[in-house]
Amino acid sequence: MIGFIDSGVGGLNVMCECQKLFNEDFVFLCDNKNSPYGDKNHKLLFNIAKNNIEYLIKHYNIKTCVIGCNTLSYTVGDKLQNYFSIPILLTKVPESILKKSDNNTLFFGTKNTIKKIREINKNNAKYLYIKNLPKKIDNNLNNLEKVEKILKKYLLNKKYSEIKTIILCCTHFYTIKKIIKNILPNVQVVDYTKDIALKVKNSIEANASSSFHIALTDYIYPRYVELKAYYRKHLFDK
Repeated sequence: MIGFIDSGVGGLNVMCECQKLFNEDFVFLCDNKNSPYGDKNHKLLFNIAKNNIEYLIKHYNIKTCVIGCNTLSYTVGDKLQNYFSIPILLTKVPESILKKSDNNTLFFGTKNTIKKIREINKNNAKYLYIKNLPKKIDNNLNNLEKVEKILKKYLLNKKYSEIKTIILCCTHFYTIKKIIKNILPNVQVVDYTKDIALKVKNSIEANASSSFHIALTDYIYPRYVELKAYYRKHLFDK
């Protein structure tokens, strides 16, 4: 069984791409109790992630854990890999994408993720984070028009008028990819969930059958139903 952790729907996006690609037993732990992750300090993020992975090992006997969150991957991913004996797979922007970026590229993620990418990517690319946007996406899965208003306010700013490519550096943002395309129809919007899924596939021996489970750190039945419905819709959205 493969475990996925994230603060919300972003981890589901990653799990869906994996299930489209290969058979395995999957479990996703939605950490709605500690959401959002984007502005939290590294020590707290490590303890949160460690506790969640330990929970999945204990209750689901996972053999691999996918950090379905860019923030955790960039801030404490290496530390988690050194701490656990099972494989810990991270969600980061592929090197090939970083190399192609230039001053017409916009990296769009959380505060922690953008800070790390700026340290790695020494070029003239542009960077954007919107405070608590992942949380707003989680809270408005059935009414993303509210999120669209926020996106328009930022993306239609004149300083981004020359942008040709937007790199989605938060797995939550794959949920709003179509909205971003509608706002900026002439801009290429890049996500790399398929790259992540391929990395996971290449690291394991797949099963003949497939199953999925969703767990929450703060179990709220309507939230569980909403996530399950979103998962099924996204899974069959080719």
